Amino acid sequence: MKTIKAHTHKERERIIEKMIPYIKNKFGDNLIALAVCCSFARNEDADYSDLELTAFVKTMPVDKQRDGLAKIFDGMLIELLWMTRETYLKTTLDVNEFWHYSGSDTLASILNKEFVEEIVAYRQADMKIKCLDQAVGCFTEVQEAVSKVLNAINQRNHEGMPILFFDMLNQLLKILSFLNQLPFTTASRMIQQVRKFSIQPPSLSQLIDLAVKGRYREFASLRRITVAVFEELEAIFEQKGLPLMDDNLDVSELVHEMRQMQ
Repeated sequence: MKTIKAHTHKERERIIEKMIPYIKNKFGDNLIALAVCCSFARNEDADYSDLELTAFVKTMPVDKQRDGLAKIFDGMLIELLWMTRETYLKTTLDVNEFWHYSGSDTLASILNKEFVEEIVAYRQADMKIKCLDQAVGCFTEVQEAVSKVLNAINQRNHEGMPILFFDMLNQLLKILSFLNQLPFTTASRMIQQVRKFSIQPPSLSQLIDLAVKGRYREFASLRRITVAVFEELEAIFEQKGLPLMDDNLDVSELVHEMRQMQ
């Protein structure tokens, strides 16, 4: 492999040091702070981990909230995003449809430590309400994903099942992140994290076992467990008093504002 090479944490540190003058030159006085995020910031970067940087700027062009670039340097993917503080909070730490991935973002300061630490300490108000809003809003995605798996079972679609099954599992993990108000730290540990969630369908562990053991083509078991998980998830929403179904077909009315498709 030419475009993928192993690197150490120390090697990534040296690359960051080399990048700092280029970043300062690019943004000039508009640059407020620079931070490294994700696995490097957690000191968990592995051999083939990306290097992801965030530059905080005073202003952005009128037509852009944020911008970025990606480079493959010596077999390592390097990504640099730049945005204002307000945009970072809104798109990364505030509860939105991507919060189940972005909400756990960790920053390690490179330039302007005080500024970066203030962002790290930020906590959004009304997180519980906003997470439940998102959970209701993305239930339709779970319903659609489950329906596709059940259709594939009925059609004995073995070739189509892997993609459909793992999409369904991903949608379930997403909604459970919102219900538990806990974002995932990294994709490689999503299964480990969801097993510890206090709010989850009792049969979810069986569905996860099908995924981990590669047994999702055992259609009889898959149907039984999928239906059980979905019904148990419905029950969780009912217990919380969260509406899932519309009682009329008036397209001018939505059961929940999060159901508004963009």
